[in-house]
Amino acid sequence: MNDAGSSRRRFLQQCLAGAAVAAAGSTACRQPDSGSEAAPFSEAWGSAAGTSERWKSVRDQFLLEPGYAYLNTGGLGPSPRPVIAAFDDAWLELERRCESGHGQRAEVRDRACEFLGCREDELAFTRNATEGMNLVARGLMLRDGDEVVMTTHEHPGGAMPWFAVREETPIEIRAVEPGSGGDDTLERLRGALTPRTRVVMVSHITCTAGLVMPVREIADMCRERGIVCVIDGAQAVGQVPVDLKGLGCDFYVASGHKWLLGPKGTGVLYVRDEQLDHWKPPFAGAYSDSRFDLAAGLFERLRPASASEYGTRNTPLVLGLGAAFDFLATIGMETVAARAAYLARRLREGLSQLQGVEVLTPADAGAAILTFRLPAAGGDPWEWSNLLRREHGFRVRPVGEAGLAAVRASTHVFNSEEEVDRLVDVLESLL
Repeated sequence: MNDAGSSRRRFLQQCLAGAAVAAAGSTACRQPDSGSEAAPFSEAWGSAAGTSERWKSVRDQFLLEPGYAYLNTGGLGPSPRPVIAAFDDAWLELERRCESGHGQRAEVRDRACEFLGCREDELAFTRNATEGMNLVARGLMLRDGDEVVMTTHEHPGGAMPWFAVREETPIEIRAVEPGSGGDDTLERLRGALTPRTRVVMVSHITCTAGLVMPVREIADMCRERGIVCVIDGAQAVGQVPVDLKGLGCDFYVASGHKWLLGPKGTGVLYVRDEQLDHWKPPFAGAYSDSRFDLAAGLFERLRPASASEYGTRNTPLVLGLGAAFDFLATIGMETVAARAAYLARRLREGLSQLQGVEVLTPADAGAAILTFRLPAAGGDPWEWSNLLRREHGFRVRPVGEAGLAAVRASTHVFNSEEEVDRLVDVLESLL
């Protein structure tokens, strides 16, 4: 990381330690002088459990209303103050001279690749995971009769792009029940493969019940058969550590606006090096070429994944995404994952004591998504979600995908034990 990045990381350590919050009150954290120092954040971090000042200082970095328990990071994540400040500052600075700031995205790409475990030429910035999935589906140039295998628990944004391709090219799409997210899932996918299967597309962590898929094993299975492995990581990046090289998949898409806590309208697309010579982004424009001569009729497309970043882009959003990577990296993704999963386990333990509540997320999932049904009390999940939001200050998400008719709670580092305990108490009173 360069000097600017190191200074930013030290600054975030100070913010999360609570000192900057006390000094700044309700204002957003701003970048310090380059000489600022802070003690290593991990030394005083401690257990994922507990309501320490450290966790309170994390909560103080968010603009969420007091008393409002936001448990829907799997749908939309709130951005912390440093992310908002990075976006605001960049926008104002660029507007002073009316510049695009294209060159400033390079540093963010470096930080994103460090966070995700990939090379710079393998990573492109997108607006969200859905845009990334469209770029993958269109760029593979599927032919008549090619098969795409996925599960019945895919998010519409991950599944629909393949159906849109089917409107123009008669490909076959096969969806299988995912099982529990372990060896049974792998075997179900294996059993769905045929000699015509060209693509396997699955979620890293499902949006429905928080199933954590055996991505490495799925990628190995695909590699052995010459099948392209595409992973929807919208629910994984920012929730759990992700090492793209270690996963072994060919393509990986993710959103910045969920667990990464980045600006809305940001995302990333990973294209494994071996696929860069085969995948062709469906759109092109300024910044997609390595050589272009209109008079000579010459166009040579860039090889890196960034060839998909054609035209003028919103640089302040990308810089805000860089601040989101820094925010989570400062805490440490192992710590982030442990804290979020601990709160989900605490919620599970509380719900298990309530009669009529059926928890659908596997106990060994290890993720921070908990999906449950409330059948004994009547009403559908949309009614429950609206009731909890309007009258009790909880934001959860109804789950209609795959016919689950359930409610989903997502816990992240800004949530607390008090919030999950209070949700259990409210549901107990309503039941």
